[in-house]
Amino acid sequence: MRIETLEARLIKPTLVKAFPLGEVKGHPRIVGPQRDMIALQAESTNGYRGWATIDTLPFPFYNPESTFEAWELLQRVGRNVVGVDMGDAEEIVDRLGPIVGHNIFKAGFANLFFDIDAQAKDVPLYRLVGGMNRTVEVGISIPKSASPEEIERQIAQGFRRIKIKVGPSYDDFKKVAQIRQTYPLLLLMVDANSSFDHNNGDHMNILKAFGELNLLMIEQPLAHDDIRHHVKLQQMFYRNQIPGRICLDESIETIDHMDQAIKGGIPIINIKIARVGGLPIAKRMIEMAESEGVATWVGGMLEPTPSKAHSLAIATHPGVNLPSDISGTAAYFKEGQDPVVEPMVRDGGYIHVKDVPGRGWDVDKNILQNITKSFIVFKSK
Repeated sequence: MRIETLEARLIKPTLVKAFPLGEVKGHPRIVGPQRDMIALQAESTNGYRGWATIDTLPFPFYNPESTFEAWELLQRVGRNVVGVDMGDAEEIVDRLGPIVGHNIFKAGFANLFFDIDAQAKDVPLYRLVGGMNRTVEVGISIPKSASPEEIERQIAQGFRRIKIKVGPSYDDFKKVAQIRQTYPLLLLMVDANSSFDHNNGDHMNILKAFGELNLLMIEQPLAHDDIRHHVKLQQMFYRNQIPGRICLDESIETIDHMDQAIKGGIPIINIKIARVGGLPIAKRMIEMAESEGVATWVGGMLEPTPSKAHSLAIATHPGVNLPSDISGTAAYFKEGQDPVVEPMVRDGGYIHVKDVPGRGWDVDKNILQNITKSFIVFKSK
């Protein structure tokens, strides 16, 4: 494959409302109301146009990357992938140069390659990444500020899996405990986004209490780079016959991280294609987990529909065996802010994957232009 033109846009679509990730040591982490990220569009020599996004957040409070840094980096290395022959997604990432880390940045280019490659091979993207299941079960993520009434509305929409953001608060625990009592069969989980401190006794007591609720999972309660204490927490649950199941998200950025977690007994891994470096690495991780009997599901980064289609594609892999965070974008982006021709529509708690070449959801050029704040083009000589 040879890319003749690469268009990069700093885009700022507006969310329906700001999305809180919770606090760490009293510092709030909020995405929005504008969701700044980078959109990549590329045209290959044979005329296929690919799409991807660099799904960084405005501030490095999820991982060390940020959109400001990614935009500056892109202007320095974007030209490296234009006008050269590349055989696979690994080559396009290598062409960027010797960049340490920055998985979200690299994922944008790896996914861009896959997006074009699926069109060139005249196959659906989900087939190219090893997918088989044309129907994907999805759940929804709810901020910790959500009322019981709002949660009930989401359940009424057909979602079997509900994720609630929580922090190290007994009030959060009581709310989740009440929901569990009301809906004992609901696939209920909590996401702490690294807001608990393993050195704080109250925090650990709250986590133990969450573990006793028999939730689907407790996602990333401890620090983003702390696999060791997550493993110790899971082992404590096992020893005391507490049904708590730890899921790792932010801690898993590489195959080696995943190997450490699996060997330590972590039973569930959240796979975000942006966090791990793109579709090819996500596929390897899912297959590694599948071979070890570890459950996986696919998470999102508040990305627009054409990029969410990439996550949907990998969620069709038979190794993904829990409902994924791909509930469509209408709940997150204001009308006219998601640059897609045809929105991704749910059928209750499921999304049906299009059986057409490529990603299946086309970009709306007018909306894309309206949400673009900066624009740069790299062309082959």
